[in-house]
Amino acid sequence: MNKKDKPKRSSRNLKITTRITLSTVFGIIGPLLIVLAMSGIFLNSITSYFNFSAVTTDSYSMLNQIQWSQTMTTISNELISDDSDEVKFEKLNDFATPLEKLGVKLCIEKDGRDFYSTTDREEILALSNKITNTDTEKNIYYFGENGMAIINHIDGKSSYLVVAASENYSVNDISAHNMAQTFSSLVFSKTGILILIVILIFVVSIITLSFITSKTISKPIRELADGADEIANGNLDYVIDYDSTNEIGITVDAFNHMVKRLNASIEKQNALEQSRKEMIAGVAHDLRTPLTSVKGYVEGLRDGIANTPEKQEQYLKTIYSSTLSMERLLDELLTISRLELGKIELEPTVTRLCSFLDDCAEEIGLELEKQDFDFEYSNNCSADVLVSLDVDRFSRVINNIVSNSIKYSKKDVKGRVCLEAQEYNKSVIISISDNGIGLDAESIPKIFDTFYRADKARSKTSQGSGIGLSVCRQIVELHGGHIWATGSEGEGLTVHISLNKVTEDKSNER
Repeated sequence: MNKKDKPKRSSRNLKITTRITLSTVFGIIGPLLIVLAMSGIFLNSITSYFNFSAVTTDSYSMLNQIQWSQTMTTISNELISDDSDEVKFEKLNDFATPLEKLGVKLCIEKDGRDFYSTTDREEILALSNKITNTDTEKNIYYFGENGMAIINHIDGKSSYLVVAASENYSVNDISAHNMAQTFSSLVFSKTGILILIVILIFVVSIITLSFITSKTISKPIRELADGADEIANGNLDYVIDYDSTNEIGITVDAFNHMVKRLNASIEKQNALEQSRKEMIAGVAHDLRTPLTSVKGYVEGLRDGIANTPEKQEQYLKTIYSSTLSMERLLDELLTISRLELGKIELEPTVTRLCSFLDDCAEEIGLELEKQDFDFEYSNNCSADVLVSLDVDRFSRVINNIVSNSIKYSKKDVKGRVCLEAQEYNKSVIISISDNGIGLDAESIPKIFDTFYRADKARSKTSQGSGIGLSVCRQIVELHGGHIWATGSEGEGLTVHISLNKVTEDKSNER
């Protein structure tokens, strides 16, 4: 495949299922990434604004828990840092000062010995144990109505034990009123603002992705609907311009192809209708000519113009000839009608081609002799070549082609017809050629269409109804063969018929 033939990679080519899947995935992952990014910015830039790094209240709340967690983390990070004990002691004193104002007592042990304490170590441990049964070997985070107690172990180069306790700590009643107050304070507090920001990020992200996905799907569907309206209003030249390989693109391509085929079908129907109109005019003219002749000669007999036996015989021969012409025309019309309706069934028999062509050549030769035509016959097939033929109907094909050669002969040149047969590996080709007026290259492929006339001039209408060769084509195709023509304008025409040879079932041989 050439590079030009490869479909261009574009977001327009994404399948609808893929679009919806990506929209769902990004609707979840996108907001999470935004929240994580904002969390990093928040932790590095605006932590102090929300007071996460320092305890600011002595009552229980979600924010208070986060503040205590952040405070203990800050203390732990400092204790395991590489600072000297003096620097650590100084910083711990900075951490402890605001806690002492809230009534929190803090002590720290390093490797089992006192390291830092806001008051007596034993007093702090006793207070912690009073608030809740404590085990200094375990980490404890306790927030209750009787106070708050935290025990935290930190392991680094040294082992630290941090104990924080406060009996000046309150937990609000979980009543309907307090719940409403708590909820209200949560919503309008800084913590509530954070939650609302996160929710807003999710909502905006999902709405944005949904809008983009909806637009990429609804736009081509709207174009398809507009195209359908145009076509419904009779604009069959309308083409929907949407280049994509996804489901909508495939639908648009199929829709455009359908419109082209519909347009072609209508054009073909119009052309066929025009041909039928021309055929009716031709048939009417073909019938009128012999009818006029019959009428004139009958009137001559009636009025006594043919007053001798010789004239009377001549008049009767002309009447009979005109009647035969009308009969042949009506027979052609009946035949083509039955062929188009599929009401003609062949009765084929396995036939020796040479015998069949010899009989045809004898009959054709006699007819052409009457018309003062030269006739040549060349059979290059072996004597045992067999074909499956409905002899009567296929004889009609040969006669129709020869009659066509007679009709379209040159006026000032003696006519000539050649019948030739050539054998091939699996088929035989029968060719009938003449030296008549021929046809232009555009008309040759159409001469086997029903009612087609190469010469539209009114003066040529009487030369044929345009259905004889159509009968030939349909009969040949019913035999499983193929018929076509070659030639050029002014140089004559050659009609070729290809038939398959029969190699088995010779029991019906004729």
